[in-house]
Amino acid sequence: MAATRAGVTGRYLAAVRDDTGQPTAYLPPCGKRYPGATRRPLRWPGPGSVPLGDGCLDRLSAMLLGYAPRRAETITLAGLSALTGAPSDTPTPSRLLPGWHTLRRSVPSGGAFHPNEIYLAWAGSPDLAAGVYHYDPPHHCLELLRPGSPAARLDRLLGAAAAPRHALLLTHRPWKNTSKYGAFGYRLGIVDSGVLLAQLLTSPVDATPRLDLDPALAGELLGLDAELEALYAAIEFPAYADVPGTPLASGGPPPATGLDHDRLGHDAAHPSAVALHRARYDRYADAEPPSADRLPADGVPARRLPADRLPVGPAAGRALDLPPARPLDLVAAAARRASAANLGPGLTAGQVADILACAAGRAGSPALAALARQPLYPELWCLARTVDGIPADAYRYQPHHHRLVPTGPPGAADDAAAYPHRVDRRMVTRGATLYLVHAGSPPVDQLSPASFHRLHLLAGVALHLAGLAATATGAASRALGGLTADAVAARLGLPDGASPLTQLLVGTPAPRPGVLAAHLTEGNPHG
Repeated sequence: MAATRAGVTGRYLAAVRDDTGQPTAYLPPCGKRYPGATRRPLRWPGPGSVPLGDGCLDRLSAMLLGYAPRRAETITLAGLSALTGAPSDTPTPSRLLPGWHTLRRSVPSGGAFHPNEIYLAWAGSPDLAAGVYHYDPPHHCLELLRPGSPAARLDRLLGAAAAPRHALLLTHRPWKNTSKYGAFGYRLGIVDSGVLLAQLLTSPVDATPRLDLDPALAGELLGLDAELEALYAAIEFPAYADVPGTPLASGGPPPATGLDHDRLGHDAAHPSAVALHRARYDRYADAEPPSADRLPADGVPARRLPADRLPVGPAAGRALDLPPARPLDLVAAAARRASAANLGPGLTAGQVADILACAAGRAGSPALAALARQPLYPELWCLARTVDGIPADAYRYQPHHHRLVPTGPPGAADDAAAYPHRVDRRMVTRGATLYLVHAGSPPVDQLSPASFHRLHLLAGVALHLAGLAATATGAASRALGGLTADAVAARLGLPDGASPLTQLLVGTPAPRPGVLAAHLTEGNPHG
């Protein structure tokens, strides 16, 4: 059975490599809503509003705001005319401003499709009744799906607990971006899911991530069709109020809207992507071995990275010790994280050291540190270009020694084929590029569907940690999911069997020529 499912993974990756077609039109992403559900607005602190407090519901609101559209770029034709000097009736090039009112999120996503949903299993509190809720990000509110205590259902899904608890249940909609990305969209969506998981775990709430979950139990609790939407993680945190005795209401949630485009994306998806998803979420899919999900970070022994035993390039004797990593405020960074439209030179070795250490799980919450100790957590490689204090070269990062080991072949040059897009080529020579690499055994195309999913989920965690660290150090960054694996592997000097998964361009903040910078204002929770 395992060998058969490994073949499913290989066939999917072959389809991604062969998929060179460009879509003729993109289906716009649609948010999921439950029109028949009771809606409970959450506090959204904006200019002049009362700051969030220490109450349980306010702490939850702070966590969820990491996925809400927190800022809006707003401008009128008259305002554009005043800023640019152009007549107000002049057609506005789309490159200047794609829309008059564009919602923005602090958490990045491939193509801004944001293929994730958040559900809340709430044990009850004085300010929110017990029940199962769906989170509506644009309006920052909760939709009540099933009233009553979810404790018994959570015990089945997460294991019995000695104390009351709440849980965020995270799902992904794998076909939401199919019209834009084709077969690659499935892989990108899993990375996006890891990004959201990392964003939520930057919260100071005492949270524990759970990855080993039964999708069938989740489907029963949330009323999901796993073909269109599937649970990939849960985040449990303590409940400090008495749990009501009323059990969860029988029956499922009310009908949902917003999945029509997902169904079209599913119908158009490459058969290998559909087969991989079914193998991962089938009731009889291969289970991952027990992990350290429930252990605190200091209770998990540090693992010796497989990359330490891998051959490196001929310059391995010139290892570079990095400056000590500094403590970073990831909570503040999570609120202002943004993808850079342009990058400038001037990155320092200290910034690179902080970013690498954070991406490796040496900074942030105990929950994030525990995820970094998962067996499939990716390795970190770095291609330095214009970094003060680090010679231009390719390096492998050794987190337990906090140093860089050169791996690049002598005289190697960047392959333009590795960066096929104009924006990539413009930005790639500034600062450095971080690569998340699978360097373990077996190779990526021989992984079981469950392991393939876990690997890319953790790659998303590491990618977002690196982006948050870049923000915290004053650097700018842009994640790029698309790359030419063979060209990147040759430039980095990766050993046989190692595969780059995704990348983060890092440099100093720089304006993008020809693009209007509009004033950012807080979003409207009632919009």
